[in-house]
Amino acid sequence: MKKIQAFLLFAVLLLMAGMPTDAMAAKKGKAKAEPQPVVEVMDAFKQQVQADPFLSDETQTRLNNEIEQYLDALLHRSDKAEYAEKNELTLFVQDQRQQLEQYRKKAPLLIENILQNYNDLDAETAVNYRKEMEAALEQKFTTLENNVKRLDDEIQIEPAKTIADWNWKLIGAIVGALLLLIIVFAIISRSKKNKNVTPGPVNPRNNTRSNGGQGGQQQSADGGIVVRRKTATILKKQSLEDVIDNPNYMQVDAIDFCYESAVRRMYIKNSCIEDIYNLYAEDLRNPESPKEDGCMVLGRWVHDPESNEYYVSLEEIVLPGDDAVFEEYALNFGGKIKLKVLEQLRKLRRETNLQYDLTCWVHSHPGLGVFFSNSDTSVQDQLKHPQHPNFLTAIVVDILTPMQDVGIFTYRRDTTINSKSDLKKMYSLIEWHQWAQESLKTAVQRPVNAKPQEFNSVEYFNALENAKEHDDNCAGVQLSKNAVVDICMDLTGQGDDIIAMMHGFASQRGQKVEYVAEKISDKDVEPKLSLTGCFIAAPHCSIPTVRRVVANYLDRIRFVVVYTPSDGLLTTIPVINSDLCTDEQFYGEQRLEDLKTWIKQS
Repeated sequence: MKKIQAFLLFAVLLLMAGMPTDAMAAKKGKAKAEPQPVVEVMDAFKQQVQADPFLSDETQTRLNNEIEQYLDALLHRSDKAEYAEKNELTLFVQDQRQQLEQYRKKAPLLIENILQNYNDLDAETAVNYRKEMEAALEQKFTTLENNVKRLDDEIQIEPAKTIADWNWKLIGAIVGALLLLIIVFAIISRSKKNKNVTPGPVNPRNNTRSNGGQGGQQQSADGGIVVRRKTATILKKQSLEDVIDNPNYMQVDAIDFCYESAVRRMYIKNSCIEDIYNLYAEDLRNPESPKEDGCMVLGRWVHDPESNEYYVSLEEIVLPGDDAVFEEYALNFGGKIKLKVLEQLRKLRRETNLQYDLTCWVHSHPGLGVFFSNSDTSVQDQLKHPQHPNFLTAIVVDILTPMQDVGIFTYRRDTTINSKSDLKKMYSLIEWHQWAQESLKTAVQRPVNAKPQEFNSVEYFNALENAKEHDDNCAGVQLSKNAVVDICMDLTGQGDDIIAMMHGFASQRGQKVEYVAEKISDKDVEPKLSLTGCFIAAPHCSIPTVRRVVANYLDRIRFVVVYTPSDGLLTTIPVINSDLCTDEQFYGEQRLEDLKTWIKQS
């Protein structure tokens, strides 16, 4: 019995001794099962942010510093409006706001992509990380947004009006009112005079009577009054003197392509052919579902009254606005193209003092053949000149034929339009394009503003020649003739984008280094040449915009050439110590038209 009791006591003691051991083991096991915190999430987020050309701390610091510099400059200037216009601050503000809007939309996706790499996070932890990343991005956005707003508020402020300003305005208003009264009185007096005008003799040329030279009214043959309004046609000189025998213009005689036409001859500029060819280049990449496409063409015209025939030039295209509708069998140019045409006509007339007009319109019939439909005739009649309708021409292209057939349609002398049955021949857009390329390279003409270069005045153009200051590390950017031709050919990029890379070599002259662009291509590497620069297109030459586009190349290039379509300028910006030079004194500027002229040298 005592043995049994002793055994039971021993068992109880052993059981009691084992309980704490099992509890501790359970506790340790539980501790091992708890997941460890994932500290890599924020590291991954920071790495992605720093790799982004816009979100990185370096870019944000540069942008904010640049804004502070602008604000400081505006604070100490009396000509704030002039300074803002010169530095394109309004466009700069718009660009930054556009970037902020885009990145605010991208932020949730950026965060979500990072969190997807960490599937072992519980819901609460994922939410906390998301909030932390959102807060970090929002801080960047808010800081830049506030600074942009400060700059925008500063450049929008009008200068305070002094008492003298108001006095001059009052005087101007009084003078204006007096002039208005005088004009009204003159109109009333003329109206009374015109009631008593005796009709003059009949003009046999237009079967109308003169009104004795009393203003702009004429008496028609049936006794009705015809009001002749002054139009823009007589405001500028009608001339094609610089076009005739000019190697930059392809001469097309109407007798070669149709049996009867009111247009005797067409002169089509090589750059205009290039632009038309490039317009359809994108459509050729999608031949399975092509859409009709088109543009307007501006040029000049001269009328020969003896033969009643017209001579017409085609010089510059105008693309439709964003309201145009291009479908497989339909083409609607929209309403915005009218405003674009008028704006460009005013610009051309003002710059040249020559009478530019809408001389042609172009559209495609992909896969349908070349013909002129009833709807095409309707468009032609809507676009024609009110006093001289017969000089307007039309070009129809079928880009899906082997040679990209081109048909030219014109008015006959009786104002009816030629049909397909009237055409003697078709032209080829491919052959036109080949001619345009060759003419750009071989035409001989030296621009008056092209100064001889020490490097080589015949084959190279120094894009930094007219810079006010020169840095020894990038004292010149020598563009070869072939490089300039390539620049003119490659202006098909849209928006902010790298169009091409510029390849060449460095040239040491004493303590100064110049960089040469021998070739332009879409490749980063070219045999026997080094990467020297980038050629980009941008809506305006803003350093933040340009820096964002070329951020991945700044440590490899020595200059950037920026093309801004709004003003047709090429701006060359040196790259110093792997960053864009921000001092405009070191920039070179050339009009694209001047470079096009330069490449035509012998």
